[in-house]
Amino acid sequence: MSNGYVYILVNESLKGLVKIGKTSISSNERARQLSSSTGVPTPFKVAYEVFSNDCDNLEKTIHNELNDFRVNANREFFQFPLNKAIKLVQKFSEIRAGDELDSFEAIEILPRIREQFNQYLNPSVSSVRIYQTIDRVYLEVTQDQYIAEYLKDQLIRRTDLGFIIDGYDVDDKSFKPKKSINYNVEVFLSSGFTTMAVCSDELFTKEGIDEMYDKETGD
Repeated sequence: MSNGYVYILVNESLKGLVKIGKTSISSNERARQLSSSTGVPTPFKVAYEVFSNDCDNLEKTIHNELNDFRVNANREFFQFPLNKAIKLVQKFSEIRAGDELDSFEAIEILPRIREQFNQYLNPSVSSVRIYQTIDRVYLEVTQDQYIAEYLKDQLIRRTDLGFIIDGYDVDDKSFKPKKSINYNVEVFLSSGFTTMAVCSDELFTKEGIDEMYDKETGD
């Protein structure tokens, strides 16, 4: 068995295709490698990843399951809906992972936030993910900072969403680690602008926050 990540990558130049593979390095680093070596004009993005203690067999199982949707026998690209691909990886990773303390999964949600609040987004934000372990649900925001026009630092901050509660009961948390990550993604996306802004200082511009606050309060 081998520890590693099973990932789903998407690329806006490859509409309708998902790439499902495994890596022992970070999924984002694997996406960067592929983006620089394949000649595809737009970069690959990590839409989903899960840590597995047996990533070799997990990848093999998923590839076998999707064999009829493979576009090339020698490549890891499949013509398959992203949401269904995520659910398939989750299904088989649950069988293998169980309650391993070091397991986690993460889903990219920046495209869906753009659909709602694109004009208010901080332009330095390059990724927003719900990142979930067996006992925590995080909001992970990545910011790109360019230096001297050729260096790019990435600042990654994970905020524990356990402080968001429903009503007045401190034990009734909005984001529940025992629920699926899909559930927590939908809770966050339906939480509204104010809650999103409270969860992350970096997600929106100051002007955007002021404008949305004025709209919500009627000022």
